[in-house]
Amino acid sequence: MSRRRARDPRTAALQALLPDARASPPRILPARPRELRPLARIVAELTGRLTGLGPPNIFTTLGRHPRLFRAWLYYSAHLMPFGRLPRRETELVILRVAWCCGSVYEWRQHVPLALRAGLGAEQIEALAGQQPSSGFTDRQRALLALSDDLLTRRAMSEPTWQSVRAVLSDREVIEACLLTGHYQGLASAIGGLAIEPETGGS
Repeated sequence: MSRRRARDPRTAALQALLPDARASPPRILPARPRELRPLARIVAELTGRLTGLGPPNIFTTLGRHPRLFRAWLYYSAHLMPFGRLPRRETELVILRVAWCCGSVYEWRQHVPLALRAGLGAEQIEALAGQQPSSGFTDRQRALLALSDDLLTRRAMSEPTWQSVRAVLSDREVIEACLLTGHYQGLASAIGGLAIEPETGGS
């Protein structure tokens, strides 16, 4: 049996900013790692060792569809952790999407990742506000405006586009749009399947 890491109070407090209000148990139970195909089993077990929480429910649930899991993992990895945007900015966008979509699973998964990537606790707290602005660089504010616009109107306003154009390259803009859409879609899948957050340390 794997050891659970001691829970960091700072991380736990930030994770608790988005309370868990699930109304149903998992719609599809996570598989046991030994029930999964090799790729999903390896990814789930390796990630579980790295986090100290055991195999993540998102992998052991989506891994029940092996062919789709393989394609999803390949695409997802090109956005995070192997995207063009610096990891700190990637986590900034992911957390904002998680907050705006009310995705407890994504929020709790990515708070510790964001802290390790260099986002400050005050910045993460600010992401839980209506329109976060203080404590961020111009580039970070542009990314937040981009993700907020796409989440609310599926397009960028002209002021947002001008702020984005001033600080991001063409490839970075494309990646930021796809990153926002991907994690919004993932939040929908998590909510639809009622995937439960892992319990224990972080």
